[in-house]
Amino acid sequence: MTGLPLIPTAPRHPRRRRPVAAPAAPPAAAAQPVPQPDLFAATTARPHALTYLDVAALGLAVVPARTLRPDDGPDGYLYHITTAAGLDMLRARGTVLFSPRAPLVLTERPGVLPWLANMMEVMESDYEAGHRADSPVVFRVKRFVIDRLLEHDPDRTREYGVSFFLLTGLARQDPM
Repeated sequence: MTGLPLIPTAPRHPRRRRPVAAPAAPPAAAAQPVPQPDLFAATTARPHALTYLDVAALGLAVVPARTLRPDDGPDGYLYHITTAAGLDMLRARGTVLFSPRAPLVLTERPGVLPWLANMMEVMESDYEAGHRADSPVVFRVKRFVIDRLLEHDPDRTREYGVSFFLLTGLARQDPM
């Protein structure tokens, strides 16, 4: 190994050091860790929601569609349209199930005929084929029993021009 020449290097100068600043004190709020609240011990602010109502307490009764007229005004009941199979299931179970995620749609008496006409257009082929389970059935419930559990349904109200409601099970808070 005789062949590598030495290359002179530049002389090293000591580096200048910057003066070190004193570390800044952390803010007072950051110095104390914020305790996380116990999620299981906290009470929920969500109001209690009903999920079902007894058929007998609601005064559920079937209304023959031929007794309804377009000039009928609102009465003390709210109406719902379901299928014959759906009504049979309600009667067998003895309760009407609903929730805020799957509310029961109800209307006043003047809204039944437009809603029924719309359903008949959709179900026309099944009805002509003679499927009794798919035929529409109108039932009514007492309005005063569920009035505090109702919310207005603006979409259907605009579509049909009659008041529609959603039975969500959440009690309304009346302003004082």
